[in-house]
Amino acid sequence: MKSLFIFIGIIIFFSLSVYIWNLIQRKKGVTEANPDKYVRPDGCCGAHEVCEHTADELNTKPEYFDDEELDRFERKLSHEYTDEEAEEFREVFYTLYDEEKSLWLKSLRMRHISLPQQVKKEMVDVMKSLHKDLQTA
Repeated sequence: MKSLFIFIGIIIFFSLSVYIWNLIQRKKGVTEANPDKYVRPDGCCGAHEVCEHTADELNTKPEYFDDEELDRFERKLSHEYTDEEAEEFREVFYTLYDEEKSLWLKSLRMRHISLPQQVKKEMVDVMKSLHKDLQTA
């Protein structure tokens, strides 16, 4: 019975510790979201696994793929997109030829347009499979 009280005491101690730590961190942290804090460096699209980013891309002009309407999302963060906005990206991505998809991602990066969180993993997976297909061909 004594060990049960010790065990419960340890659980209560850790729970209080986590609660107090959380309160302290909240008081130290920023109370409102600061979008400037989360801006990615220029030239970063967030698709690091398939990104072929080079320094000379910053000096060239982006190529458009009939997607000028996406320019309204410039500097918008990945988690801020609605499902309808993410669907716009998905539509453009799947209407492109396989050879154009990596160029389109570079174009978005040069235009400072982040991929929506809702479609990022899906597009990265497609790009990985395209790279594998190219390597085996």
